[in-house]
Formats: sequence, structure tokens, C-alpha cells
Amino acid sequence: MSQISNPKKITKLLVANRGEIAIRIFKTCREMGIATVAVFSDADENSLFVKMADEAVRIGGKQPNESYLVMDKIIDAAKQTGANAIHPGYGFLSEKVEFAQRVIDENIIWVGPHPKAIEVMGSKIGAKKIMQSHNVPTIPGYQGDDQSESTIKSKAIEIGFPVLLKASAGGGGKGMRIVRQESELDKAINEAKSEALNGFGDDTLLIEKYFDTSRHVEFQIFGDKHGNALHLFERECSIQRRYQKVVEESPSPFITQETRQKMGDAAVAACKAIAYDNAGTVEFIVAPDQSFYFLEVNTRLQVEHPITEEVTGLDLVRLQIEVAEGRPIPFNQEAISQCGHAIEVRVYAEDAANNFMPVSGKIIDWIPAKIDGLRYDTGIESGSEISTFYDPMIAKIIAKGKNRQEAISKLTLALQELVLTGFTTNKNFLTAILQNEDFQKGDFDTHFLDKIFKYEGEKYNQESIDILTCALQHYRFLERQKNQPISNLSGWRNNFYQPQQEKYSFGGFEFLVEYKNENGVLNISFAEKTFKSKNCPQTTVDCRPLTADIFYVFEINNIRRKFFFSQNGNQYFVHSPQLGQIVLLSIDKFPNPIEETVKGGYAAPMPGEVTIVLVKAGDTVKSGDALLKMISMKMESTIEAQADGEVEEIYVSDKQFVEAGTLLLKMKEE
Repeated sequence: MSQISNPKKITKLLVANRGEIAIRIFKTCREMGIATVAVFSDADENSLFVKMADEAVRIGGKQPNESYLVMDKIIDAAKQTGANAIHPGYGFLSEKVEFAQRVIDENIIWVGPHPKAIEVMGSKIGAKKIMQSHNVPTIPGYQGDDQSESTIKSKAIEIGFPVLLKASAGGGGKGMRIVRQESELDKAINEAKSEALNGFGDDTLLIEKYFDTSRHVEFQIFGDKHGNALHLFERECSIQRRYQKVVEESPSPFITQETRQKMGDAAVAACKAIAYDNAGTVEFIVAPDQSFYFLEVNTRLQVEHPITEEVTGLDLVRLQIEVAEGRPIPFNQEAISQCGHAIEVRVYAEDAANNFMPVSGKIIDWIPAKIDGLRYDTGIESGSEISTFYDPMIAKIIAKGKNRQEAISKLTLALQELVLTGFTTNKNFLTAILQNEDFQKGDFDTHFLDKIFKYEGEKYNQESIDILTCALQHYRFLERQKNQPISNLSGWRNNFYQPQQEKYSFGGFEFLVEYKNENGVLNISFAEKTFKSKNCPQTTVDCRPLTADIFYVFEINNIRRKFFFSQNGNQYFVHSPQLGQIVLLSIDKFPNPIEETVKGGYAAPMPGEVTIVLVKAGDTVKSGDALLKMISMKMESTIEAQADGEVEEIYVSDKQFVEAGTLLLKMKEE
């Protein structure tokens, strides 16, 4: 790339993205004195990132293809507000070569690599050929133009099983098949080509040698418009589910210093091979013998960039902006070093015990822990909505420690103290990973979550449930005292010797709780157990997450603990950093009549869009037959018949949005 002698100053920057990455970029812009512009869809009009921007432009629609993926709307928003630069964040249009070129053609500064780099790295086959020509190690395989089935079969046999068939134009696991023996080839080739064609409009496949055990290690690279290129060390990203990263850390606990040096050199060679001029990532797989092979280049800022910032002390967004203005990178390779250890986890609205099914709804409480060396990158606050239209990530939590064990300990404590109520999240799943013995020893690979780590959902011992239930009963007793006139205080009865009663449900099990106030001590009994609970002076402790006005201190059976309570209808969220968080349902003494469940009815398991109805009234179906398909948060699910029968009525249609629990159809079951 040609040198720029007169850098062009960015004065107002538009972020063509949403959520936590938009806020992350706004933060650096504010520190640099750069005005900010957000664009937002109708679904995001009340989102935190919209509030934090200096200006925000409504671009309409709720789906990404109606808003964040419409180039004309983004460009028009920049022109309307006078933004002279656009940062794409990650996802959406960030690696769309047409968008990068359009921004440049409109004389707007593009905060990203030049379009040609995006284009050549967009093809896995093309990228691999370029890397081979620059002596960057690549996985043994085939990426030829001859895409006939016979050639692909012969090349796979030549490489040796197992092999990985991979869509050249794809990502996210689509168009990928692991083939372990020759007899599986025909089916795998047909399936991979069909999936690649449907998903990306291109059925070109490449073949790679497949490693049954390997690590996923990536290097942060940076280039400028003056020909400078360097790396900012590695990130270990082997803890994945469905080819998506869950836990990332730097430095890697696996690679040696010698391997680190070789991989860094290869990453810089990859950067120079395409005259790269902004932030990017070179991804490698690393075999058990420390041999490594190029996977791909991500031509954007990565979700996990904060851990690199924590161990290098650099602001990567600031560096992106300065390089986009035409300034040279202000340091050389020798000036960069890793200091300490950083780990990032991604908190999602999902049920990890139910095949990572996405969840949506309102976040009632978001109260992060306050611990030195802890960082939160998030786009939410208490009251925020997690919609069905976008990725269900709630936040990234990053812990920095002097060493790996300290970072793990801080992050574990942060997750335990984090108050996050409203619906199911993967918070306990992440905690379980951090506490896993193999993870703590650094003994894992990309198959860790599939083959080694087993998560069976939220598990609580009976003692924790008992204490949390007692705490809730004490809290409700105090709330009633506070809210009722003295003549009708909770606890008053004609026969004061008789205890009061409440009925709760936990995990589908109903139980009765009896309680009685005796001289400031609440005697609480249930399930043939009795507890003594009294409220204690509330003290503010700076190293704890909650301030004195939002948590209660109860002494239950002589042990004092802090508790947080939140209510949503008859749901009570009870949180204790030491005991965990449970949801108890309060059962009304005088319940309203409950509508009878429709016999043979099928309800939506989650909010989302009905993509296609596969049956019609009168159709005869067998148990297991597909009835309709739904999509929510990028995940498609199929509603299947639970028994043989006949479709009686259908209540929804294609492309219809429904809430969770909506009746979809009704069956006459045999």
C-alpha cells in the first residue's frame, strides 16, 4: 500500500453495528475526542448502545436484513450526520468487501483493512494458496479447481483418513463433514456440497487433513498503510461449541516459547502477504507435537480482542482508528510483550443443558461484581431486552491476573457474584468449565466440550436450596412488615401460637413453609427441618458486588450471608454468591382458575419466527414426523409429532412471529 504523508483526521465516527461492540468503540472514541453515531433497528430503539452514542439514526426494520445488513441505510446515516468514518465492528457487514469499497468510494474513512485483503481472504482456497506461496505452514489437503466427485474422492484417499470436507466460501460449521473412511465419502461429499450451495451459493469444497486432537490458537496481527506489520501475540480459543468460541485466554497454556516465536513469525508473514493494513487475526490449529497449520485470516476485530488488550496494555480500537487515519503503527515488534494472564468468557442467554437452546426476554437485574482486574464488555443493563432477532450474547467478562490460576479464580468469583436475573443463562455452565480439573491444568483441545466435559445442568445440594428458601421467606416477611399498616402486620393472628404458611414450588416440586416470629427471630420450618433466621446490620464492603441498599444480610443457623432478591410475578430470584441462584415460585393461596391445556396442542417452545409449516389440516402423521420449523436467534428448530395422529387445526402460517407458549397446531392423537 502507498504511504500517506498527510493523515486525515477522524472527527465523527459511525459504528455500523450494535450492542457491546458499538459501546466498546464509543468508549475509545470518547477518550480520543471523536464524536459518535449509532444506527439502530426498530428492535433496538431502547438499547444501551443507542443511549450512549452522541447521535443515533433509526434505520428501521427488526431483522438484520432489514437494517444492519442494508448498505444504503448505513451510508445514508453517515451522510445525514456528517460522519467522516465508519467502523464495522464484527459480524454483519464487517467482512463484506462490497461494503468496504462502497465506504471508500463515498470518500468516508474505512476503519478496517483494504477491500482487496478482505476479498482474497474471503476464499479459504485462495487464502491457502497465498499462504503456501509465502511459506506459511498449511494443513495437508486439496484446494484445486477440479471439483468433480471422482477427484475429491481420490484426493481424500491420497491425503489419508480422517479428512475434513470444508465449504470454501463458508463458516460457522456449515458445509463441513468429517470423513473417517472411504465408504463414507459419497454421502459426505453430496451433503457438504448441498449445504454449501444452500448456505453460501457456492458448492466449492476443499479437503484438509483432520486432526482428532488439536488446539485452536490465533494470533492478533496489525498492519498499517506504510508497510509495517507485526503481531500482538496469541489467544487460545480451543474451548468451543458448534465451532463457536466459549472461553478464550492469553497466553496459551499449551504452546512453548519456541512455538510462539515461530507462529508469530508466520502470522506476520501472512499479514505481509496481503499488504494488510488494520486489525486482523490469523488462525492456526496446533497438533500435540506443537506443529501448527494456517486455517484462515479474519479481516476484522475479533470478539475476544479484550484479552489481547489486557496482556499487552494496548487499545486495539484506538490503534485501528490511528491506522485508518493513515498514521504508522507507533511501536515495533520488540516493544510489545505479554504481561500476566487474561481469560474471557461469553455470557449467553441460552440453556446449556438443553442443547444450548437460545432464550429471550427481559433482564430484570444486571449487577456485576466489583473486583480488581475485572472487565465487562456488554450492551445491556437492568431492564434490557434480549430479542429473538440477534445473537443472544449478554456480555463478555474478562479477568486479568498475575498468572493463569489467579485469572481463573477471579473469573470464577466474578461469575458467582454476578447478579443476572430474568431467564436462563449459561453462567453456571461457564463456572463449571473454570472449575473443571482438566481445564485448570490446561489439558484440553477443541473437543473438550463434546467429549470430555459433561454438563448436566444446574445442580444444587439440598442444604443450599434450604438456606435460599429460608432467606426468601425472611425477605417476604420483612417486605410485608414494611408495606402493611401496623394493625395488619404479618405475623399477627388471633391465635398467635399458630405459625403462618407459604407454599412454594421448586423444580416442579411443591412444598409448604411454616414460619413464626419470636422476639425478632424467625423460626422457619419445612420438609421436617427447622431454621432460625434473623436479619443483621447491613454493612458496605467495598470488595463485594452489592451496596447496602440492595442486599440483605441474614444469619441463618448462626451463619451470616448476603442475599439478593428479585421478583417477576410469582417468580422469586434468590441469589447468594456462596450458595448460587435459584428461582422459587410462590403458589397463591387462592389461585385463579388455570386454563386447561389444549389436548393435542403443540405450543412454541421459544419466541421466534415460523419459517415453514410442513403439514396441513387433515394430514396423517407418525410420531417423529416434522410438523413445522421455527427460527430464533439464528437457530432453527423442528417441531415434531409426539405421537401418531391426524392434524386437526393449524393456528400459524409461514413467516409469522410468535411468542413462547403460542399454540401452533392441534392434533387428533390415536
